Amino acid sequence: MGGRVIQNLTETLQKYWGFSTFRPPQDQIIENVLNKKDTVALLPTGGGKSLCYQLPALIFSGKTIVITPLIALMEDQVLHLKNRGIPAQCIHSHMTYRQIDGVLDNFVFGDTKILYISPERIDTDMFRERYLRTKVDLIAIDEAHCISQWGYDFRPSYFLIPKLREWKPDVVFLALTATATKEVEKDIIEKLSLKDATIFRKSYQRNNISFFAIETNDKWSEMIRILQKINACGIIYVRNRKETMELSQWLSNRHIPALPYHGGMDKIQRTNHQNAWMNNKVKYMVATNAFGMGIDKPDVRIVIHLDIPASLEEYYQEAGRAGRDGDESWAIMIFDESDLSAATQKWEEQFPDVVLLADIYDQLCRYFKIAYGSGVGETYDFSISVFSNVIKMPSRKVFFALQILEKEGWFQLSEGFREPTKVMITCSHQELKEPGFIPAHWENIIVYLLRRYEGLFIQPVKIDESSLAKAMEISESELVETLKLMEVRQIIKVNFAKTSPYLVFLKERPKKEHFYIDKKNYEALKSRAFNRLKSMITYAVTQDLCRQKMILNYFDEEMEDCGKCDVCRFIKTSSDTSEIIPQIKILLTEAAKKYTLLTIKEIMFLFPFNKRKLVRLALQQLEHERMVEVDNSGKIKWINHAV
Repeated sequence: MGGRVIQNLTETLQKYWGFSTFRPPQDQIIENVLNKKDTVALLPTGGGKSLCYQLPALIFSGKTIVITPLIALMEDQVLHLKNRGIPAQCIHSHMTYRQIDGVLDNFVFGDTKILYISPERIDTDMFRERYLRTKVDLIAIDEAHCISQWGYDFRPSYFLIPKLREWKPDVVFLALTATATKEVEKDIIEKLSLKDATIFRKSYQRNNISFFAIETNDKWSEMIRILQKINACGIIYVRNRKETMELSQWLSNRHIPALPYHGGMDKIQRTNHQNAWMNNKVKYMVATNAFGMGIDKPDVRIVIHLDIPASLEEYYQEAGRAGRDGDESWAIMIFDESDLSAATQKWEEQFPDVVLLADIYDQLCRYFKIAYGSGVGETYDFSISVFSNVIKMPSRKVFFALQILEKEGWFQLSEGFREPTKVMITCSHQELKEPGFIPAHWENIIVYLLRRYEGLFIQPVKIDESSLAKAMEISESELVETLKLMEVRQIIKVNFAKTSPYLVFLKERPKKEHFYIDKKNYEALKSRAFNRLKSMITYAVTQDLCRQKMILNYFDEEMEDCGKCDVCRFIKTSSDTSEIIPQIKILLTEAAKKYTLLTIKEIMFLFPFNKRKLVRLALQQLEHERMVEVDNSGKIKWINHAV
């Protein structure tokens, strides 16, 4: 690439982002993209992935489409780009048909350079029509690991992405992800049909983060001691929505400012909480994993997990939100014994028995009154909670079953695109001509519909409510009420715009005994998920291997011991147990007086977490010297009181 182009890249970087240099290998990725070559960028959280497509978007003469599964990321990225003077828009399921139509028009005819969409959007007629009419140079696929069944977050909708290449063979693909094993990396290239793709990898190593895994019997108390010591901005991840509310309140009551965040909260409340945290009005965000993706806050000093994530990919991505400014930071997992069994139980729930899958699918078809041999392409408003209540089954159980059924291609679950209102005239031509059949104040509406739209007597036709209301000089709400009355009079049939989540059936309904899934593939999917969880649990409980080294080895990368994690710190500190042993003797003696015995873990948990490995070492030493005896349940008693 010529020197003038390189200079242009640097000037653009300085003008819009205020930086004078790129982070390696951003410049190489951008140059490769601008040379019209398919590219895979494997950059850890905080590695600057978004710049790798945002800057080329400004250099290319055509437009750029960014595909991401997360609405929060779309909105956040668009806001940042607009603040930098870069024309960007997004389309998501919370928008009206009219809003989506306007954004797409601006993308085709206006100044919008970057458009964010979800992968499901590709399959809509409205998007395809505008895409074919637009000069698009670059397709950026964020969270590209979602296309791989080897990955931790497989999403079937990502299989729609290659259509964009079919429709425009010359468009450049840039696949980006923060976490990918070699298997996932290979799958990304294959499933996206990338052509001679150049792969850029940045080491997953984060030298400024200290990784800790702490087992305890009182997670909240353990956490508060750590927060009081570090006293800096952070994120605390918990397993469910209820816990975000309870823990944030518990912290606030102890004068540690915290706010909850979860996907079930009102959007305005979520935004207010996020802004308060971003602007340092509160120190801690207590959140489910719905929070954090695309949030660029450089001064997060600590990320705490109060459970066991499903995979090291998921954990490392979330932990990596600490220390994006390069300063010293901490990623700490605090767990108890129940978390280990809960993680395994969740894995089991995520892969229900095939008999249950068949039963839920059959009940779903009955729920929507779908006949055997039909259903392909049929679309229905859908609420998991309502359906679960109808079939009297826990919504959590139904949710996991539906995820598997979707991955097996039986239907597609949508967040709820805003489908336009459709109208069909159900009366005959002759009836329309009869005097008095249509009230006089409705005639203008019928005349407008007949002049503007074709095929109204044959099938439901999409209409633009806004244009119709404007032509009739009435409000949209008045128009809606009028259309409802016309339907009651059996003049028209109207399907109003949908804003709720919906479900699209992709196959004909078979009889229950003929329902099938690819059992071999299903078992492989289940096995891979179990192996990911097993690696995660091994990371948590291991006491003698460098934590960051374990993570990097998982991603097929080598490194020396980090020297900063809890394991490395213990190795570097003194193994002198002379101060610990007398304390252990006192604890065991007091317990014996009460006719109780303490377990190894109970003794360890009575000491600060940074002393616990020394306690374990002391207990091993005492057992070796036959000064204590450990029974099969792990309980300890003294057999030599001369210590």
